[in-house]
Amino acid sequence: MKTFQTSAAWCLGILFISVSLITTGSSEVVGPADPVVALTGDDIILPCSLKPSVSAEDMIVEWTRLNPKAEKVHLYLDSRDSFVDQFPSYRGRTSMFNEELKNGNVSLKLTNVTLSDAGRYRCFIQTLKKETTVQLLVGAVSQPVISIDGTKGWGVVLKCESGGWFPEPQMEWLDSSGTILPADGPPERHRDSEGLYTVRRHVTVNRTGNNRFTCRVNQLEINHLKETEIHVPDEVFPKSQVGLIVGLLIAVAVVVLAASAGVFMWRKHTEEKKCRKQLEKQKIQSTELLEDVNKRKAPSSFVQNLTEQLMAAKKQIEMLSKDKDDVTREKDGLQGQLNDVTREKDGLQGLLNDVTREKDDLQKQTGQLEKLKKDKEKLRNEKDKVIRERDEHIQNLTGEMEKLRNEKDEHIQNLTGEMEKLRNEKDEHIQNLTGEMEKLRNEKDEHIQNLTGEMEKLRNEKDKVIRERESDGMEDMEMGGVF
Repeated sequence: MKTFQTSAAWCLGILFISVSLITTGSSEVVGPADPVVALTGDDIILPCSLKPSVSAEDMIVEWTRLNPKAEKVHLYLDSRDSFVDQFPSYRGRTSMFNEELKNGNVSLKLTNVTLSDAGRYRCFIQTLKKETTVQLLVGAVSQPVISIDGTKGWGVVLKCESGGWFPEPQMEWLDSSGTILPADGPPERHRDSEGLYTVRRHVTVNRTGNNRFTCRVNQLEINHLKETEIHVPDEVFPKSQVGLIVGLLIAVAVVVLAASAGVFMWRKHTEEKKCRKQLEKQKIQSTELLEDVNKRKAPSSFVQNLTEQLMAAKKQIEMLSKDKDDVTREKDGLQGQLNDVTREKDGLQGLLNDVTREKDDLQKQTGQLEKLKKDKEKLRNEKDKVIRERDEHIQNLTGEMEKLRNEKDEHIQNLTGEMEKLRNEKDEHIQNLTGEMEKLRNEKDEHIQNLTGEMEKLRNEKDKVIRERESDGMEDMEMGGVF
């Protein structure tokens, strides 16, 4: 009965092992279909699992980064995490979900992601000789900063700048309704020593209903977008100088009209004076002719000719008189026009005074704008100083961190060596104890065997003695019967 139970247990164990091997052999290593996207400084998970789910507690799991060259990221061996030959940049940043291994979850957690972590990772199950890959995309973003960079024409020039991006982003300007504005040329791009991009772009905007404008920075590969909005006060926009231009044009027109009127009146006055001189001259000639006729008592034909000449002179005098009256009327009309021009001139003078006041206000605003420019330049210099100090501090911290990382790596390596040494000593000690136990077991078996032989020998002697006593007793009984 006992032999049958033992055989049944062995059969069930073999059956269970066979079923486990068949199930494990049919499992596939599955990863995500899409890339895993992360930002610098994030903690992320690279998914990898066995489907159908089987326990991976006793399997060997190896995570490797394939590009640009193979780097050992993490190793799960002998039911524990192993950091032997791990690439230095991953030390202290990788772990697996050991409590989930029984469910076939062999995903890797990577903390404090950096740009250099981007690439293709391989999840390899050595026990099954199966693998899958996971693509990791790492990006960096920052908030754009908007500043006023001066004026241009009737508009204000805005500048948007955003640094610390990866991969290279796109930048665009929008108004309050979301319409993309035409920028002042293509964006300016710069890449620093760490591989991060800085983008800068200008736009000239005119006054709108709310004077609100937005700078948008977008990175499609990592699907990240940052926006900053600015409100430009009305006082910053240059005031319109249309009134000044119109006033100057009207003043020029008045001056031209007044000059034309003056020239016309001067010409009329010159012609009138000329006509007056001719009339005086004709009168003098007529008088001289009459006196000459009276003196000479000329014939009738001569008198008739002279009379005709006098009549013609009279007509000419009448025409000149009429021209004089016309000139006088034109002079009065021009005087009225001159009075109108004078009134318009006074009105334009008032308009010119208003324009002058606007000009003074504009000069004050220009001074304020220059002051803002100086303040902005001062702030930019302070910002550059802070950035330089920050970079220097980051560089010092990076050096300290690298030093600490090297010390930590050295310490971990020493601890790993000590642990390996202790493990070897433990294995050797266990092996020695196993040998001692085996020797003691053999000695115990030999001693038991000797004791068993002795007991068997004593048992035989005892039986012999009992038989001898029984034989002696029967002989005594027989002898007693005889007697």
